[in-house]
Amino acid sequence: MATTDETTVREAIARVAAMQRGVQQQLEDLLVRVPPSPREEVIYEQGLPYDFPTEVRSCLECILEDWMRPTVQDLENLSVVQPSNLSVFRPSRRPAR
Repeated sequence: MATTDETTVREAIARVAAMQRGVQQQLEDLLVRVPPSPREEVIYEQGLPYDFPTEVRSCLECILEDWMRPTVQDLENLSVVQPSNLSVFRPSRRPAR
């Protein structure tokens, strides 16, 4: 049985997860709005300096893949974790020690 404090924390985590999902969606919307550079493949293949679209798209893709999606998933999972499933909850990344 969850305590009131645990329930309050879960609800707060769920709210943060929802806010982060909103930020994630905004970043995904921006990514769609920036078309790939016609030079993108050449830039990647030849290691040339990035132009604006390539820089923006590359950065947004990394942020989404490396940080936003795992963060949202972990927060959503954490908001519903219970003592009975606590041992199976594993965040997508562990803090550095």
